[in-house]
Amino acid sequence: MKKDVLVKIDNLVKKYAKKTRTLQVEFDIPSLDINYTYSSTKTDQKYHSASVGKVFAATLVLKAIEDMDVDLTTKIHTILDDKLLDGLFVYEGFDYQKNVTIRHLLSHTSGVNDYFDGKFNDGSKFLDRFFENKDRFFTPQELIDMTRNNQSAIGSPGKKYLYSDTGYLLIGLIIEKLYKMPYDQVLETYIFKPLKMNDTSLSWYSKSFDAKELAPLIFKGQDVRLFKALSCDFSGGGLSTTTHDLTKFLKAFFKHEIISESSLEKMRSFEHVFHAGMYYGLGLIEIRFDKLFFLLKGYPRLQGGLGVSGAHAWCDDETLDTYVINMGDVKKMSSSFQLLIKVVSIIKKEKAKR
Repeated sequence: MKKDVLVKIDNLVKKYAKKTRTLQVEFDIPSLDINYTYSSTKTDQKYHSASVGKVFAATLVLKAIEDMDVDLTTKIHTILDDKLLDGLFVYEGFDYQKNVTIRHLLSHTSGVNDYFDGKFNDGSKFLDRFFENKDRFFTPQELIDMTRNNQSAIGSPGKKYLYSDTGYLLIGLIIEKLYKMPYDQVLETYIFKPLKMNDTSLSWYSKSFDAKELAPLIFKGQDVRLFKALSCDFSGGGLSTTTHDLTKFLKAFFKHEIISESSLEKMRSFEHVFHAGMYYGLGLIEIRFDKLFFLLKGYPRLQGGLGVSGAHAWCDDETLDTYVINMGDVKKMSSSFQLLIKVVSIIKKEKAKR
């Protein structure tokens, strides 16, 4: 019976592998006592996991709240320099920088615009500069300046939701201030080393990072894995990782081995619609399949992170079943969800037989 399930999953995955430049998956399903891994390239293939990294940044903030004199209502101006925040939170003539809290940044409700996907005042977008400056190392400060000089706040703190990579760059700088070390070292010290995530690093920051080891990463038809401009992701999602390392993280995270159960509950404040069928908490996303399509009623709710390149890291926290996928192509997001749904369906049907 176990073998039959693995064969079904294998046939499905290989069907999708034929349609994309790269595919890596790991499905660890303790509820059925099965584990399935696949890579179209090599075992433990490293890849850029995009915004999956936001879960890590948020986790480090909640860990700091457990251990330090800071909480979700702490005003960010008490941690970061005024000069860094000037002009980011001006809305309808009023500067709200003194009102912005850590919670606002984590939940994308601070009002700050988004350098990565938002339009600049001249109508251009960051991706135009990304492709024009592929060999440029973008610092968080430079990217925050892009928002300051080319965009406007979209609302006062707590009033509107806007997914903001600028906000998560600020989160990364807050983490550096709280932990008193560079962001890549905080990740290494508090997550990677304790969990033995030996194949994970912060792209273009960690000494162990090597872009040549990455799987293809397709943006607008171009393979950008060697672009130094990917340094832009930083704390917004700059992790080079593997499906196995992300599986380790998900297991430890949902077993409360990194942060406490009460801290995890704070991250589960899924108050904002991220996309159809998905809800955003504090750095954490929940998929509600029945909201995607009514015929998916009864499917488990999965929690975790999602990257624009079809990078998935999900866990059913009731069973600790985990689903990690990388398609490495912005245009393959829909395909990546189709694969996820079909795998979850196979698992669900098998459980119904038992």
